[in-house]
Amino acid sequence: MEIVVPILTPFNPDGSVNKEALRTHASNLLQKGVDLIFVNGTTGLGPALSKEEKKENLKALADFADRIIFQVGELNIDNVMELVKFSSDYGIKAIASYSPYYFPRLPEKWLISYFKRLVEISPHPVYLYNYPLATGYDISPKLLSKFNLELAGVKDTNQDLAHSLEYKSAFPKMNVYNGSDTLAFYSLLTLDGTVASMANCLPTLFVEMKNSIVRGDLKRGMVYQRLISSVVDIARKYGQLSALYVLTETTQGYSLGGPRGPIFPLEEEERNQLKREIELFLKSLGVLN
Repeated sequence: MEIVVPILTPFNPDGSVNKEALRTHASNLLQKGVDLIFVNGTTGLGPALSKEEKKENLKALADFADRIIFQVGELNIDNVMELVKFSSDYGIKAIASYSPYYFPRLPEKWLISYFKRLVEISPHPVYLYNYPLATGYDISPKLLSKFNLELAGVKDTNQDLAHSLEYKSAFPKMNVYNGSDTLAFYSLLTLDGTVASMANCLPTLFVEMKNSIVRGDLKRGMVYQRLISSVVDIARKYGQLSALYVLTETTQGYSLGGPRGPIFPLEEEERNQLKREIELFLKSLGVLN
């Protein structure tokens, strides 16, 4: 039962990656009890990072390599293969990739061929990052079974928990995580864990929710889930990815800068309004971490 954080990528005012802030953030999250860091995911603006920036993120987190899942996906397959080979110098837990995207009606066998190539060259276990809403393709358990491809793990970003459970049923040895913050409680309870973007700003709530489940106190665990879902609702009003930078600064006490286009930072008035709203909400609960 693992809490995986798709870590925010901090940016400097000039748009470059702030590697020191990235290390600080990862260290804080791990010290507070999260289990793994997912690097270059959607929350980390992975699709908008260059190949070299993805490498730099892994270099910056080398001290935590055994607790890292390194996302390598992009449309340039030569870059993907280069990133996979680059990871061989680090003792990471796994690499991950979303499927090819943008191009409509790709044959299923092409999608599977992509992941088979990753498995062939990767020195590490390979995880599927299944995100149908973003990629346009559902690499479902049925599809993996059809082509006899069993991967080491999957992050299924899907509001349908039953879809995630199908992976576990079809592939019992696969590590299966659902990627929805609002389903985190159920993911911890029924799967191998959750990949939760809100754990960037609320790591302690997620850890306490996990501990409640371990103790068998499911009622208390559901209380934490409702609190997390309330913060998700607040963040979505402002644009969740941008809001996460402000929320993390507010709750964790350090700045990660802001996102980089095409995900734009909140305007000053929006930042202040969000900070007031979340501070009032968390203080009413006696929570600010």
